Amino acid sequence: MICLKAPSNFVPSGYVGHVLISYAEIRDRIYELARQHDLRVDWAETTRSARLVLLHDRDQIVVGRASVPVRPVTARAVLELQRALEHLFGKEWLK
Repeated sequence: MICLKAPSNFVPSGYVGHVLISYAEIRDRIYELARQHDLRVDWAETTRSARLVLLHDRDQIVVGRASVPVRPVTARAVLELQRALEHLFGKEWLK
């Protein structure tokens, strides 16, 4: 039996540890938490590999921004996203 090891920044089938990760799941989680915190979600830029999300408060002030990976979703990109928005949603908001 041959066992191939994926590169350390590759997320196979949308899993990072026990966290399900895909662009759609991340997007849905951002919308869910934004509703809970009374924030407006705005998508500012799009590239093939990432989308920029801006989170606005009631006064239309940007209180959070982050790059959301589209493809490939890497462990590094997910970690950076989680850190970028943890001041709004809590430390483990993607779990």
